[in-house]
Amino acid sequence: RYSGESLEWLRASLNEPPPQHPAGDCPQPPRFVFAEPLTPPEPSYAVGATQRYKCRPGYTRARGKTPVVTCLENSTWSENPDFCIGKSCGPPDIPNGRFDYTTDLLFGATVTFTCNVGYRLVGQESAQCVLRGNEVFWNAHPYCEKIPCLAPPVIENGQLTDGNRDFVFGMAVTYSCNKGFSLIGDSTIHCTAGDNLNGMWSGPAPECKVVRCENPEVKNGKKSSGFGTAYTYKDTVTFECDPGHLLNGSYVVTCEADNSWKPPPPMCDPILCGPAPRFPFAELTGAVGDSSLAGTELSYRCKPGYAAASGRSSVVTCLNNKTWSADPDFCIRQRCSPPTIENGDVIADNFLFGTVVTFTCHPGFELKGSSSAKCVASGNGVNWDTASPYCERQLPDVLCEEPPTIDNGMHNGTKGGAFVHGSVVVYKCKDGFALAGAASVRCTVDHQDRGVWSKPTPECKRASLHVLYLSLMLALGAGHPAMYVQELAHPLLM
Repeated sequence: RYSGESLEWLRASLNEPPPQHPAGDCPQPPRFVFAEPLTPPEPSYAVGATQRYKCRPGYTRARGKTPVVTCLENSTWSENPDFCIGKSCGPPDIPNGRFDYTTDLLFGATVTFTCNVGYRLVGQESAQCVLRGNEVFWNAHPYCEKIPCLAPPVIENGQLTDGNRDFVFGMAVTYSCNKGFSLIGDSTIHCTAGDNLNGMWSGPAPECKVVRCENPEVKNGKKSSGFGTAYTYKDTVTFECDPGHLLNGSYVVTCEADNSWKPPPPMCDPILCGPAPRFPFAELTGAVGDSSLAGTELSYRCKPGYAAASGRSSVVTCLNNKTWSADPDFCIRQRCSPPTIENGDVIADNFLFGTVVTFTCHPGFELKGSSSAKCVASGNGVNWDTASPYCERQLPDVLCEEPPTIDNGMHNGTKGGAFVHGSVVVYKCKDGFALAGAASVRCTVDHQDRGVWSKPTPECKRASLHVLYLSLMLALGAGHPAMYVQELAHPLLM
């Protein structure tokens, strides 16, 4: 017996035209994968005829849909698709794993299984929702088991804890060494997933060795921690340098398995400043070499002419950056007392040590003395190197007339001559007369700027024999010429 679809295919292959149905009639009802007609199909159906279906095994009625189709006036059956849907197998149970699917979990669906990290799949990798009787089931039920590891390795001169058991993913074992031995490596290793089928240990088993490192020492430095004389594996020592030295290398070292310190102990290199700085205003208090360690302090004293500045230190320090530190201008120039000059001016910017001042006189006055002075060091202080000059009034050109004449005497001035200011004439007396008063007069200036001879004018008085004798003795004692002595002696001889 052929179905309607088979007859249509057969007719088409024989080039037979399809059977003709009366207008309005429908051919055989449609066939569905999920349902089958309740009654055998007929060759044709009148308009309005219906066909009821029942769900095939593995399928069930869809909610809200009727399993009936109707013959319409256009000779087609009404569409009412998917009135039966596949039964669900539900999510498969796979502890410590998961399943993946591309459509749904209904009849005919396929899922694939994978296990969580540390577990491996036992059974088929996939399952299909299949029909068994009138119900659906997954045709495979794999499971995930923990990945096992082989027994951990044993070590010499040591042991591990909990070594007599089965080992699976995630488990750990811990090693320890016998007394006198150091554990080299990780003391604990773990069972890891490996290739997701067989486990493997996270690392090699440690070693138990005898480790001894020598007592580390650093020249120009010292230990700041890790004091002792015996050192074993993983012992650490830290260092610091003495003042004036810079640590070159690592300040912390560790005793390693090869009985050496890693990294090697550091060196403490000296930090040196160059020659002591020189200042124009100060000098060192003692001798210093061409280089000095960092932290070295040098003392200076102020040079003559300078004094210590308030609030500033005269100590210079060698810094760790190999430079000298110093307060700026810790010695300042001392100050001379301001000079004065009557009837004149002092020209200067200041009166500090080393300064040169200039003196000038007002109009009508003439400078007497040095025209300048310099502030120089003097004892513990400063002073001017020359005495202050003075300003002398300038007098007009004056002349004195002939010096006054005196009785019984004469002067050595030229008769009728003009005598300039400051000229001096000397008087002497005739024989038998002695000079009374000053022996000379000077051409001076009176308050009206006129030339006059100084007072008093000398006089010649008759001398007694006693006076003449004394004059003679004085002349002889003074080494006067013989002619002058004879003149004095002449009255005595008469």
